[in-house]
Amino acid sequence: MKTTVYEKNKRYTALAIILAVLVLLVAIPINLIFDRLNVYVDMTPNSLYTLTPTTEEYLNSLDEEGIKVDVYFLTKMDEIKDSLELLALYRTLLAYDAHECFNLIDFDSDAEPEKAKDLDPENVFNLQDSDFLFSYNGMVKRLPGSLFYAIQYKTDSKGNQVVQSAEFCAENYFTGYMKSVVEGDRPTVYFLEGHGENSLDDVSQLRANLANYNYNSDSLNLINAEAVPSDACIVVICGPQKDISDEEYQKLYNYTKQGGNISLLLGPNDGKFAYKNLEQLMFTFCIGMNYDRIHETDTARHKSGDPFVFMCDIAQASPDSVYNITKELTGAQKVLTYMPRSRSFYTIYGDNYSTIHSDKMLVTQTTALSEPWGGTAKDPSEVTGQALSLAMYAEDVLRNNAKLTVFGSSEIITNEGTSNEFYIMPLQLFLATITWMYNSDVDMNIADKARTYDSLNINSSAEASGMIAVFIILPLAVAAAGVFVWLRRRNA
Repeated sequence: MKTTVYEKNKRYTALAIILAVLVLLVAIPINLIFDRLNVYVDMTPNSLYTLTPTTEEYLNSLDEEGIKVDVYFLTKMDEIKDSLELLALYRTLLAYDAHECFNLIDFDSDAEPEKAKDLDPENVFNLQDSDFLFSYNGMVKRLPGSLFYAIQYKTDSKGNQVVQSAEFCAENYFTGYMKSVVEGDRPTVYFLEGHGENSLDDVSQLRANLANYNYNSDSLNLINAEAVPSDACIVVICGPQKDISDEEYQKLYNYTKQGGNISLLLGPNDGKFAYKNLEQLMFTFCIGMNYDRIHETDTARHKSGDPFVFMCDIAQASPDSVYNITKELTGAQKVLTYMPRSRSFYTIYGDNYSTIHSDKMLVTQTTALSEPWGGTAKDPSEVTGQALSLAMYAEDVLRNNAKLTVFGSSEIITNEGTSNEFYIMPLQLFLATITWMYNSDVDMNIADKARTYDSLNINSSAEASGMIAVFIILPLAVAAAGVFVWLRRRNA
């Protein structure tokens, strides 16, 4: 009997060993084959590496129509293949490239600078490593590689910065840009002319910057046009030296009734006249304009010898503000903010104030002085001892969310201003308002996919010892007990 049990145990042991060897013999080749064929199974809880049905349906429709979009990636795929942080991007690109419509062309922009030059001969897009260019039928759009991951950090109990949340945003961008170039959707920013405004040549650097963010730009003469063009996403009025006509005002107002957006940059003007129609346009958004120029009285807060080029502050959004346009500019960045030759604005509590969302964007310190300058007011007085608004925004809910931004200086977007490092913050703020008024990206409503980060906090040596016992010593003890029982049974 004893011999029979022993023989049976030998057979079970041999069978276990054979099964283990078979598992290894099957599992290892399958892994190698799957890796070679780039076949994988997405085991992430939120399908991080799998395209959504929205994207699959859209790409399938383009495949059926025989449409092929060239997608240039300024980084070799092999460079990101083995990066854990970029694995989601790598797998997503493979999933897109499996479709005929998504023609992925990857190259090293440092090793092949001539290819990057051919794609952007005039350096309009200011291409960087890891950027993408989507090109179809003459329509080209740049997608910055820096947009794909949204990471939020928090400070732990020891003062260390740790990841609080991380989201992968690329799919919404990729599919949206595919749709954008296929449909030829590139909005136009129009610059009003006919009133002594800065010309297109005066803002050529800004226009290149707008092109980099996928906006067209052109001039607009409303004296001859019947209405604001239908492809206008924003009308910019930069440095007018005289007022617009009643007819032009009506055309601009009608444009806002359809949800149109206007950006007004109006520097100080010592002319003895009133901008009656431009003021009326601002009034419909509950914003008023002062006929002044700002003079900084604190010598430590203005340019040497020029009190009209002065330091100011990016305004924090009010607690009840619907938007926070200045958020990205009021963080850890410590760049000083200067404003050149500016007038000020104020809030008007008109009859439609309850339907208006508005806030300040640039403000002075209380040491600044509002000096009367131009206009038709009799015996105007200086204003000091209070923070003055140099830039504001407003949105009218009842006019299809029409938006208006006002800046007290037009110099910040001229070629001279954009090349002056002193004015970089007001320029960045102006560009932020462009995106706020009209985002040129096509939103496919594809939700960002959260990446999961597991963490283990050990607060003391005793807790560490306990966890070692649970995760190491206890399993070893169980294994030893199992071996002991097996040996006893084998020799029974």
